[in-house]
Amino acid sequence: MLFVNSARQLLIVSGLLLCATGVWAQDVASVRLGFLLNFCRYTEWPQVALSPGRPLRLCLALGDEAMLAQLGELARQPVQGRPIQVSVVYRPADVSACDALYLPTDAPGALPAWLGAAQRSGVLTVSDLPDFADSGGMVGLAAVGGRYRFDINLGAARQADLRFSSQLLKLARTVR
Repeated sequence: MLFVNSARQLLIVSGLLLCATGVWAQDVASVRLGFLLNFCRYTEWPQVALSPGRPLRLCLALGDEAMLAQLGELARQPVQGRPIQVSVVYRPADVSACDALYLPTDAPGALPAWLGAAQRSGVLTVSDLPDFADSGGMVGLAAVGGRYRFDINLGAARQADLRFSSQLLKLARTVR
């Protein structure tokens, strides 16, 4: 299994998530992208979708070059021993080239089209759109009291044949 179950690693992940949401949250885009990377670290894709040796492909549904540059900086560390490829997608039809998709609040197009394309392609979806997890997204970020929390839609993840580690599920505000 891809997940490491040690108490030390759970403590490290918890600390990373909590620190990213507290004092260091001055750059909101970096915090959201940091969450995306951590969600990828604790998600398991089927072997047919993520073959051995292939990079993990992270996509942003926007043309914001500053946010893309920040993700490039954050993505220098491998995820699950895989290098990371970062790209921008401008339309739902392009999602099939992704393993994880971040949908910002200003994502172009209709949310159902993005989510439908991601679901068919087995793509992890993350966003800070209001009620994202309730709307069919997998991981919804929410600013609560100056900190970020997240909600998980386990049903949407299962439909895409993705699994989240139990450590990630324990840290979620809600799991549906």
